[in-house]
Formats: sequence, structure tokens, C-alpha cells
Amino acid sequence: MIPVLVYDKDQCDPKKCTAKRMEKFGLAKEVPLNRIPPGSVVLSPFGEKTLSPADVKYAHRGLVVLDLTWTHIDEIPHIRGEKARKLPYLVAANPINWGKPWRLNSAEAVLASLIIMGQDEQAELFMPRFNWAPEFVTLNKALLDDYRTAKDSDDVQRMSDEYVESIVGSAGER
Repeated sequence: MIPVLVYDKDQCDPKKCTAKRMEKFGLAKEVPLNRIPPGSVVLSPFGEKTLSPADVKYAHRGLVVLDLTWTHIDEIPHIRGEKARKLPYLVAANPINWGKPWRLNSAEAVLASLIIMGQDEQAELFMPRFNWAPEFVTLNKALLDDYRTAKDSDDVQRMSDEYVESIVGSAGER
């Protein structure tokens, strides 16, 4: 099992907070910044590299989600020694951002990461805890299946870029 760690800025409604829900069900553990293990994979939209199956070797030190609202996304702290990774193109299925690309909540980000890294048993634990999780997987199935076959970050980014281009290209042809 990959240790899922949460740095929580306490910016969202605790009743709707997926990070708190992950903690409640033992799917994640909250940690302060100074307790994030060096070499952990930190999910960040500002990461230079895209998460890939090759990152599983680092994720065994920790898969870190930084829980803060999208309106405060510029407040993401820098963590020394981390492997910052952004997620490829995926569409949210949560009630707040349903259908919006790249607007995943913390649990969706962790779920997608686990699937991309081939951690299916651990990912399966999310299904009964989040009612939108099966829909998230269904909405993104083709993409997740492709991403999990990639050899590295560049391969995942290429797949993501090609998919986005196919959407933009077909929208422009109408």
C-alpha cells in the first residue's frame, strides 16, 4: 500500500472536504509540511513532470495531496526534496466541479494517481466511500487505461496533449 498523505490548509467546508473523508475512512493521513518524507510524490498542478506509472517507486515513500481550494491554488507551498507531479487531462465527477477538466478534488486526484500507477486494490477502496468515484472512473476510463500503459512522464504528457488536441480540433471543425 502506498501511504497517502494530506497537507490540509483547512480552507474548505469540513462536511464537503474529501481530504477529511479520506482521513476518516483510513485512506489517508494528515501530516504537517515538515513531516512529508523526502522523495515523496507531491501532486501539484504546477509540477513540471506529469505523473506516470514510473512514479510508483517514489510513491512508496508517500503520495501527497495538498488540500486547498482552487481559489487559493497559488498558495501551494514548496516542499523540499519532493517529486512534484501534475496530473494529465482528466475530468472531474464530483458534484462541485462535475465535467470540468483538471478541476479534481483531493480524493479524485489520489484515486486517479493510484489507478495510473497500477495500484488497483488500493484504488478500489475509494469506491464505496465516495458516491461519485465509480462515475469518475467511468468518465475517465479510456484515458486512465492509456495513462497506466505509459513508460514515463513524457509518454503520459504526450497522450494527454493528443487527447486535448483531438477535442479542440474536433470542436473547431464544427
